[in-house]
Formats: sequence, C-alpha cells, structure tokens
Amino acid sequence: MRVFIHGWGFDNSVFSCISKEEDINLELPGHGNAINSLEEAGSFYSKVLKDYKSVEIIGWSMGASLGIMLTQRLKNVTSLRLIGFSPYFKEAHDKITISAFIRTMKKDFYKGIKEFRKNAYHSEFNGEYPIKDIALSILEEYINLDLREAVKNLDIPIKLIQGENDIVVPMQEAYKTKELNGKIDIFLYKGGHFPNIQVLKEL
Repeated sequence: MRVFIHGWGFDNSVFSCISKEEDINLELPGHGNAINSLEEAGSFYSKVLKDYKSVEIIGWSMGASLGIMLTQRLKNVTSLRLIGFSPYFKEAHDKITISAFIRTMKKDFYKGIKEFRKNAYHSEFNGEYPIKDIALSILEEYINLDLREAVKNLDIPIKLIQGENDIVVPMQEAYKTKELNGKIDIFLYKGGHFPNIQVLKEL
C-alpha cells in the first residue's frame, strides 16, 4: 500500500499525477482533520495503517518527517521515499533566517504562505490554505523536531530525493542524512523543493 504525505502549506493534490485510487493520502494537521500536531498525527495515522500487510511511504518535506515518525511506530513499513527531507530543520538554515521566516508567517500568514508556495513549488499552486493557528504551531514543532537518531536506526530501503537548487531544504541536508545512515540512496534532480512530473513518475 502506497501512502502519500504532502508538505507544509500544500495538500496531497501535489501527488495527483502519480497517486492512484487505491493509494492512501494522509493530510498534515490543519487540513480539515481534527489533528493538532505532528506528534498527534503520528499516533493517529499509525493506528490507521497498522493492519496493512505492507506500507510504502512517500513523503515531502514535513510530510517526509511525519513518514519517519510513522515508521518509528509501525512494523509494516517496507520502504521510505523522502522528498526534500531534513533530519533537523533547525540546523538547515541559520537562526536569523529561520526566525525571519517565522516572523513573516505570523505577521501576514496568507501573504507569507503564498510566497512560500512560489519558492517551494515548480508552478502556481492554488489549493486551500491550512488552518492558520495549527499551521503555525506545526511549523514550530517541525523546526524543533530532531529525527537524527530515528534516521540512524532505520533499517528499511530509503530513497532520498533532493533538488539541486532547493532553497527550502538545501542539498547539504541530503548528505547530512546519508552520513547518519549509509544505507540511504540519494537521488538528485535538477530543480527546487518539489520535483517535476517526470521525476515523480520515476519514484
């Protein structure tokens, strides 16, 4: 069973070109569900997925982090494909950059998220906005989420898909992740934070 998890500020329509009817699409907190945190999402979705024979998780950015959180809770995850993943986003950028980003989002959320979408996606994205308070809360949760030990302990096939020109999660994060777990395969593509259709179809 393939499971797709989108990134912050987006929804699973980003995977519409490759997801099939039988696939499962999990939404981050703040997208029409009653889930308020990533930790809560990990607990809730692990119960949803635990009875499937095998689960292949395809996660983007924050969704990739949630994918690892689910893998920590589940015994039936057989592979991970992580797009634009950082094991510890707090160290992906300097403190000034991260603080400025949070201030921008808090000052004018909708303007800020619109700009973020331009930087994170290869074309115009007009999906619904997430619930502001929850989106801001999980953003701070994500920034402080340290998955380095979790990555070290992963013992399943992992493919890390990284854009060479990604300004949200810089390419160095892919190599940091590889240093934590030598079994990880890195696939680089020419592009930003999210791959184009051709790259997605090769996942």
